[in-house]
Amino acid sequence: MLSRHLLHLPLLIGIACTPVRGGARDASVSPPRVDYHQHLVSSAFAPIAKLPPRDGKALLAELDSAGIQKAVVLSVGYSYGDERKALPEPDRLTRAENDWTSAQVVAANGRLIGFCSANPLRPAALAELDRCLGLPGMRGIKLHFGNAGITLREPAHAARVAEVFSLAERRGAPVLVHMRARGGRNYGAEDARLFLDRVVTVAPSIEIVVAHLAGSGPGYTAQQDSLMEVFGAAAERADPRMRNLYFDVATNVTNETTPEEAALVAKRIRQVGVRHVLYGSDLAPPGGSIRAGWEIFRDQVPLTAGELRTIAGNVTAFAR
Repeated sequence: MLSRHLLHLPLLIGIACTPVRGGARDASVSPPRVDYHQHLVSSAFAPIAKLPPRDGKALLAELDSAGIQKAVVLSVGYSYGDERKALPEPDRLTRAENDWTSAQVVAANGRLIGFCSANPLRPAALAELDRCLGLPGMRGIKLHFGNAGITLREPAHAARVAEVFSLAERRGAPVLVHMRARGGRNYGAEDARLFLDRVVTVAPSIEIVVAHLAGSGPGYTAQQDSLMEVFGAAAERADPRMRNLYFDVATNVTNETTPEEAALVAKRIRQVGVRHVLYGSDLAPPGGSIRAGWEIFRDQVPLTAGELRTIAGNVTAFAR
């Protein structure tokens, strides 16, 4: 009997070490402890986003359904400063959105973590972000380069972004940044190098999260992979600028993701390190719900169960 079991040992070891693509519906791979990329929809933002209102209470119900303990709520205050919308009094609207987000976070009794936002190119942005960081429950800053029309290839834009990160460093506030340039134009590996050289260096002690694996979602493109290749190479050579850099995977993996794309996502995740990868859902998660979005990511990406458990269990200092 013993010899017969030994004959099957190599096969059993192979099965245990096989990535879980297509077979990850394993009770041992629990949902994430934290959803690192969420938004609420205020009555002011609903007509802009063309979405129904969604307050903190509604988000908590969705988290409960998905088995997730906490979520990072990213204020959409930056959206009002998008010059293409030509909204009246954009700075007032930004302040009101940040205030409303704070109130929703406070009402959640510690389950929601608030991030302030503003369009960095607005003259009032630095003062508003500093003010907002003093509001109850607001721990960090959300930046959206595409919405703001920011490109790090424009020296004045890079300098302004560095000012925001310097503020975050002084306040000890984490930053989550949507790096992809507006429309994806003139965006690629060079932007990852500029981000490390001109931005990360001014905020060496805070946690920084690059949203959507340096893209925008849904999906994972060759363009964003050119940035992730730069970040992955930096991590592999133990570049100190990567120490506090994290990456969320919000909407990067969908039911339409090909095996080749999923394999590339897994490769970049391993390069930057699974302990530096955070799960996020965003407002429109793949599959139509927070729970479905996690299950699609879990089942599509060829990571081991152990790697998935690490990602699901990652808790940053700002989320504790």
